Amino acid sequence: MRLLLIGYNDAALAALDSCRPAGSVTLIEEKDLWEAKGLAPRAAKHACLGPVEFARYQQDDQFLSVVTGLGPFDAVAAGLEYAVLAAAQAAELLGLPGPGVGAATVLRDKLLLRETTSAAGMAGPAFQEIRSAADIARFAQGGPCVVKPAGRQASLGVLLLDAGADVQEAWRYCSQADEGRQLANRPMEWRYLAEERMHGPEFSTEALVRDGKVLFCNVTRKHTLPGPQPVEIGHTIGVQDDPVWRQETERLIAAVGFGSGILHAEWVRTGTGPQLIECAARPPGDRILELVDLAYGINVHDRWIGMLLGEPGDLPSLPGRAAAVRFVTGPGPGVIEAVGGVEEARSAPGVVRVEISRHAGDVIEDVRSSWDRLGLVIATGGTAGEAQSRARDAAERVTVTLRPQDV
Repeated sequence: MRLLLIGYNDAALAALDSCRPAGSVTLIEEKDLWEAKGLAPRAAKHACLGPVEFARYQQDDQFLSVVTGLGPFDAVAAGLEYAVLAAAQAAELLGLPGPGVGAATVLRDKLLLRETTSAAGMAGPAFQEIRSAADIARFAQGGPCVVKPAGRQASLGVLLLDAGADVQEAWRYCSQADEGRQLANRPMEWRYLAEERMHGPEFSTEALVRDGKVLFCNVTRKHTLPGPQPVEIGHTIGVQDDPVWRQETERLIAAVGFGSGILHAEWVRTGTGPQLIECAARPPGDRILELVDLAYGINVHDRWIGMLLGEPGDLPSLPGRAAAVRFVTGPGPGVIEAVGGVEEARSAPGVVRVEISRHAGDVIEDVRSSWDRLGLVIATGGTAGEAQSRARDAAERVTVTLRPQDV
């Protein structure tokens, strides 16, 4: 088995270490991201990872000339959001299963996705491409709306506007959002859109799809911060057997013409039913697949790659228990003086993982995207409510002490 992974994904490699041969994964990554993120020591810990090749794949097809000289491969997968189109192109070039370049193109652009799903008759909010604050004002007409980049990730640049909000500030926030070392160091092109605000609980569906057919579909309850910046603060998986989620996921797959791979779609359940927020053709972030593994008793990364390889395997239809993640945030902005309560959180009932990614001396900001969170707690339980409460209670045991940042 030889897998081509485009975009470094630590969680995926960790999951594949235990079930795929040593050195069987070839990675393509942007050289400046590899260096800026300090990925070499992290990559060295993964037995499944073999050759690492550097090439440009973010809004660039230079990587294709590298791919042609590397093969043969048995499967191609995208590790990151910005690698989705590249992985689809590589799979097509090599004649291997993938989402299809057309579907990947749609799923990398929220405007194209809105246009495509609307044309297919799927429910969704009113929307419009925006290029200025004046466009926001014309769309909102003094009322509430959402503004967002069409092709970014991790809730970056997404802003919920109330009636009468400052559209100049909203445009600045949306169009100037910066995620630093997540992007290659070269000019990129972005589009932006405004949407009608939707109200209701948020969910996501995680699906394994082969030749347009759903083989596995999980449902995750999403929890976001209140206020104008809807950064995800937690996720919960429990027994969820409402068929509407699989049905809507199947409609989405048909609308975009998705072939084979993994899908992560986000939804709002409004008074008239589910409406799509957005969809990604790559593994979800925020440790959702770790929750899937805990809840269903499977290694979903392995099942994903196995599906692309054509390997047989049964997949469960419902989880056997519940699992939840809760993210730790700080009272930023400021400089961290101390982080406490970590061991207390680890010893709390049902907790299986506590990770803190920021430490004394680190500068933190207000939580404006997923990158601003400080860590996480994962817990399990017999019910969704129990898992969620355990993760939340343990996360609240972690304390972050700040001092003002030096001017």
